[in-house]
Amino acid sequence: MKATSIKAKIILAVIILFVLIFLSILFSSFTSVPTGYVGIRTRFGKANQDIVQEGLNLQIPMIERIVLMDCRTQKAEIDCSTASRDLQEVTLKVAVNYNVTVDNAYSIYKNIGVNYESIMISPSILESVKSVTAQYTAEELITKRSEVSDKMEESLKGKIESRGFSVIDFNITDLDFSAAYNQAIEKKQVAEQEAKQAEYELEKAKIENEKKIAEAEANAKVMQVQDSSTTENALKLKELEIKNKFIEKWNGNLPSTVTGDSVIPFLDI
Repeated sequence: MKATSIKAKIILAVIILFVLIFLSILFSSFTSVPTGYVGIRTRFGKANQDIVQEGLNLQIPMIERIVLMDCRTQKAEIDCSTASRDLQEVTLKVAVNYNVTVDNAYSIYKNIGVNYESIMISPSILESVKSVTAQYTAEELITKRSEVSDKMEESLKGKIESRGFSVIDFNITDLDFSAAYNQAIEKKQVAEQEAKQAEYELEKAKIENEKKIAEAEANAKVMQVQDSSTTENALKLKELEIKNKFIEKWNGNLPSTVTGDSVIPFLDI
């Protein structure tokens, strides 16, 4: 009786074990691919070109495995120290939004693997940043920042888009120089402000001087008119004085003899 009980327990344990194995195999026969991902089916470690779409998918337990590839927009951030064309030390921070194109997910997995950011994306960003930065002076990196960013993005696209990646956005989030160069920039800005202030003062003095010259010319014209009027009045007064003296000295008798050109000076009074 006791042996029969032990045998029954062993049989029950074996049944439970087989049920558990069956359930494990059953559940491992299904795998889910989340939204925004695609799956790469591998059989004994070898990748299959058939892309597994999002949703619930079947796989052969212990033979097949589905590797997830993220095709959503991803962000890579890089800190980089490099040099400008005029050999100034430059520190840049860039942020790149990119994604894995669905049609190229298999080739990326086969040739690069799932660690594509550290293997392909980050080194390509770093190389693009350094190569473009070296084409500009430190001052141009500031004044032409948008142009520099566009060239870096263009360079990066040329490096990774042919490998199955898509560059969505490229931004220089920070741009800095050595302490010595920053001080030089500050001094230059101060000098430019002082030069502009001096130029303003000079222009202001020039305008005031021109105004004074114009006023002086106007006053001179007024004085010239006044002098002319004064001279004319003085001549008239002189003429009147002469005529008055004539009248005072005249005895009332007209000259007995008058030549052809002779005139009586006061008859027009």
